[in-house]
Amino acid sequence: MEHLITKDSLEIFKDNRDYFLNDSINLLGFNNSTKILKGFKEHKFTTGILYLQPSTFVAKKTLCPMAVVAGCDGPCLRGSGRLGMSQSQLAMTRRTIQYLKDPGGFKGRLRQEILKGERDDYCIRLNGTSDEDWSDLIESLPNIQFYDYSKVLKRILKNKIPNYHLTYSASFNNTKSINFIKEAVKSGVNTAIALNTKETKGEFKRPLHLVIDGVVHSPISMDRHDLRFLDPDGAIGTLVRKGSNKIQRGLDMMTPYNFFATPNLLGRLA
Repeated sequence: MEHLITKDSLEIFKDNRDYFLNDSINLLGFNNSTKILKGFKEHKFTTGILYLQPSTFVAKKTLCPMAVVAGCDGPCLRGSGRLGMSQSQLAMTRRTIQYLKDPGGFKGRLRQEILKGERDDYCIRLNGTSDEDWSDLIESLPNIQFYDYSKVLKRILKNKIPNYHLTYSASFNNTKSINFIKEAVKSGVNTAIALNTKETKGEFKRPLHLVIDGVVHSPISMDRHDLRFLDPDGAIGTLVRKGSNKIQRGLDMMTPYNFFATPNLLGRLA
C-alpha cells in the first residue's frame, strides 16, 4: 500500500482501515448533484458518476496526467459543493484506495453496478474528478452510453469507441494550454471553457461569440445540463465558475494566466 498512496493518505487509511477496505459499499452515485439532476429533469437521463480523489491527492502516480500543465490542482471540483464535505472526501479516498489496490477487482465491481442500474435513458461518467483511461471497461459495455471531460487531448483524438463521448476541458494556465485549445477546436473536438465569472453584478457575462484562430464561433451554455453527448459535434461551450467567491474571482482577473478564462485570456485564442 505504501508504494501506491501518499504518506498522509496512508495515515488516513490506518485510521479508517475497516471502512476503506469495505467493498460492499456502492462506487457510483446516481443523479446526485444539481447539474446532473438538470439532465434528468430536462432529458430524463439517469446519470451514474464516479468520484475519485484527483491528481496526487491520494495516489502517488497522478490520476490526472495534465493537472500540472493545466493548473487545475487547486481549483479542482473536489472542493466544491457536496464534494467539499468531509464524509464525501472520505468516500472519494476510499474509492481511490480500493482502485489503486486492486484495479481489476475495482473495475469488475464497477461493471456489475453499471449493469445493475441499467435502464432506458442511462449514462455513466467515470471521471467525475479524475482523468483516467477507462477504455477497456467501456469497450466491454457497448450498449451503455459513457461520457467524460478530459484534459488529455491525445486520448480524445485517439478515441474510437462509439459509446464513449469525450469533451476537451480547456485551460488558460499557460501558452501551451491555450495552444491545446486551438488544436482541439481545429480538430473538431467538443470543447468546454470554464469562465472566471458567475455573472453576478459587476462581473463579465458569457461571450456570445468567440474568435479562435480567426474563426468566429457561437458557444453554447454547458451549464444547462451535463449530458455532453447530446451536444452537436464540434460544439464549444462555456461554464461559469463553481466553488468560488467574488473576491477570489476578482483576484484571478488580474493574473496573466489562469485555469479559468477571463476576457483577456479569451482574446489570446484569436
